[in-house]
Amino acid sequence: MSGREILDGLARVLRRHPPAPTRLPRAVRPTLQRFKQFRRASQAVLLGGLADDWPDRQNLSLARLRERFGNRLISGMPTKHGQLNNDPRAGVIFETVRFGDYVDRLERGDWPEFYLAAPGETWFPELRDEVRAPEYCRDASWRISRIWLSAPQMSAPLHRDVAQNIFVQLIGRKRFYLYPAAATPWLYSNPVRSALPNYSRFDPEKPDYERFPLSRALQPLEVILEPGDAIYLPSGWWHQVRSLDVSLSVSFFFADGALAFAVRAAEFVKRMRGLEIYGLETRRRASLAGSSQAQ
Repeated sequence: MSGREILDGLARVLRRHPPAPTRLPRAVRPTLQRFKQFRRASQAVLLGGLADDWPDRQNLSLARLRERFGNRLISGMPTKHGQLNNDPRAGVIFETVRFGDYVDRLERGDWPEFYLAAPGETWFPELRDEVRAPEYCRDASWRISRIWLSAPQMSAPLHRDVAQNIFVQLIGRKRFYLYPAAATPWLYSNPVRSALPNYSRFDPEKPDYERFPLSRALQPLEVILEPGDAIYLPSGWWHQVRSLDVSLSVSFFFADGALAFAVRAAEFVKRMRGLEIYGLETRRRASLAGSSQAQ
């Protein structure tokens, strides 16, 4: 029995019952004070109107993005049968692809086995003034954005993030299966020392209750985001996401105080282990260094 399993067992004893399913509240451009109430309660919430005041939203169409960034190499994650890798030994692998080639394949209906996930500030810095961070996280002591583009039916396995997340849907629809952080002891997390400690071995889309019987006690919240919709996911909330159409989205990850320290620590560990986007950045630097020496 792993240390994670022991901790989860103790948590189940202390909590006694799994969290009961509830409907998510919805708020259209809530005041900053109202949003802080959701944060304090660790309550996920559907948010409306966040992108209404973004300038030049027509620049975020696929045709316009291809015109502007078609020759740019963009980071992304290879998929298999439409799902991101969930191997706790290998972790999430990042590669690069030419943005224009990817959009061309989407428009032809030739679905690529690749999920674009580019850090906004470093890979699309030109969009900084167009894809505006919501006021609820604009002044956070730690904040990054990530832009997502995918073909229909691509999905990410059940996972949770240390940082808080405001996720804005721009093109197409996405379906979320959600569990609050309190559901963690029933969700079979990967071992802490694995490459994916924040991922679950349980799949709510195809539940295997023989392998994961404790998860039968949970009922996920199902949410579909339409273009213009957004969702706030507090730290630790589990989510499994599937693109129902060609989908363009942006996440604003943020943290303050002790949580910001925890996020920075987690990012440092990923960087040192060469995991996720840091592995790609390390390989790119090594490649550039090799090319320079060859010259």
